[in-house]
Amino acid sequence: MQVTFLGTSAAPSMPNPLCACDACSIAREAGGKNLRRRSSIVVNDDLMVDFGPDIATASFHCGICLTGIEVCLLTHAHEDHFDPEFLMARHKDYGTVLANRMILAGSIDTLRSIDEDLAGRCPYGSIFDRQAQRALGIDPLPLEPFEERVVGNYRITGYPGNHGTVKGALLYAIEQDGQAIFYGTDTSVLPEHVWEQLLRAGTEFDLLILDHTYGVGIDVSPPDHLAAVDVIGHVDRFRRSGLLKDNARVYATHISHEGYLEHDEFDAYAAANGYRIAYDGLSLAMYG
Repeated sequence: MQVTFLGTSAAPSMPNPLCACDACSIAREAGGKNLRRRSSIVVNDDLMVDFGPDIATASFHCGICLTGIEVCLLTHAHEDHFDPEFLMARHKDYGTVLANRMILAGSIDTLRSIDEDLAGRCPYGSIFDRQAQRALGIDPLPLEPFEERVVGNYRITGYPGNHGTVKGALLYAIEQDGQAIFYGTDTSVLPEHVWEQLLRAGTEFDLLILDHTYGVGIDVSPPDHLAAVDVIGHVDRFRRSGLLKDNARVYATHISHEGYLEHDEFDAYAAANGYRIAYDGLSLAMYG
């Protein structure tokens, strides 16, 4: 599998365009890998996780065509992870020629939130209505936590995220041809029942991607995201629990300015603690 990070920031982008803090100022001055779009990844050329507001510019930047996306996994319905305008633009009213239909998969709470959002923006009807599905070229697929499903060319399992008061947030195990990715953004500390189900499933991951909204020096676990101390603990537990292959790679994404270090400094800090910091455009290939 080939995984490309379209974006690696939290909701306000990095740097926050309206913020004059030291971290944002350093990021602007340094540029390069410090400039981050809202988080999303593409797997191969047919699966995307999250459908946020930066996917167009990110795809241009990365040289990735998104017309072949057949599966879009939604972590949750927050605006930095789902932009209804891109879904609306699949309609023929926009003059769009679709290359294929797209499975829109997420928890039922996420799909209902998206449906409500679209209802207030366009007259195309409910995404649960067959006429609207034909018009938008989509097939909504509700996913139950811990239920393994074949979705397109992949085996997908959703795990409940611990994202504050958000209902239905999912983290994803994505498997294909003996390779496996765990994508875990927009979550705080994983509850014990999630660890239990991960152990029961027994998947050994080639790539672990974790939320890192908060950076260094935040010692109390936030209620909706992970900080550096939490990432370090989670990476260690994944390894000790046998959930990572010996050659597995671990990257952090969904990064904000609280506790932020300049990218190279941040990456050196992470490497000393068993993981790395992703950046926009990073592409990772997995073999065997």
